[in-house]
Amino acid sequence: MTLDILICSLNKGIVRTDDLLLPPREDVRYVISYQYTDERYLDLIPGKIKDRPDVRLYKYHGQGLSANRNLAMEKATADLVMFADDDTHILPEAIDHVFSIFKEHPELDAAFFRASTYTGKSLKDYPDEEFDILRIPQQYSISTIEMVCRRSSVQGIVRFDERFGLGTKFLTCGEEEIWLVDALRAKLKMRYFPIKTVETSTMLKKSLIYVDAGVQRSRGAFTYYLHGQRAWWLCFQFALKSASSHLCHFWPMMCHLSEGIRYMRRTS
Repeated sequence: MTLDILICSLNKGIVRTDDLLLPPREDVRYVISYQYTDERYLDLIPGKIKDRPDVRLYKYHGQGLSANRNLAMEKATADLVMFADDDTHILPEAIDHVFSIFKEHPELDAAFFRASTYTGKSLKDYPDEEFDILRIPQQYSISTIEMVCRRSSVQGIVRFDERFGLGTKFLTCGEEEIWLVDALRAKLKMRYFPIKTVETSTMLKKSLIYVDAGVQRSRGAFTYYLHGQRAWWLCFQFALKSASSHLCHFWPMMCHLSEGIRYMRRTS
């Protein structure tokens, strides 16, 4: 069994990617999808990346995290794929845990794990017990850096929606929720395991729901993607409840949620 670690980076973030590389092993390779907006950033590519035979680097002019992840996935060739951002550290012991789980569960298409900050603080309030993912989890949200997939189950089948995510101007998050919905609709067999695999410095964008217009538009767009026309009523309820709890003002929240719904209707 082999694993491709898919690393997505943008501009000066490339200087951090050599910190992600673990000691070489025959069953692990790295695919770095590097987006840049100016050619001057190409001078920042670390020499260590160029010197490692287990690293393949692909350079693209442009930006958008969802597009970057899709580009990395297109280049994957291993049995399993694991996503990483340029600010994550993969725990050395995580690789053997991943291999063991997919060998014990040959029916699995995707597995989800835990992440923490560099100081060891859990990134989210994760469940303590493993479980099959049959619907969108209510107790916590899934992030891409927690995910390992069987390549043959997802490559060319489930993609990240490039209307969503960092690097876009309108819907600045929500690509992971869209991916999960599409994976469920494709009937992938997925399971959560309470094992930490990565550390990160990333703050969760969706935690800014009460103050960030892009996050609010993304919430409206995702609600429409999931529920269709019922999104108007569901977003109204969410905005009203948020305002009643003094977390935000009703009309700005409802306005941005509505913008997300209308955007999805135009682009669907």
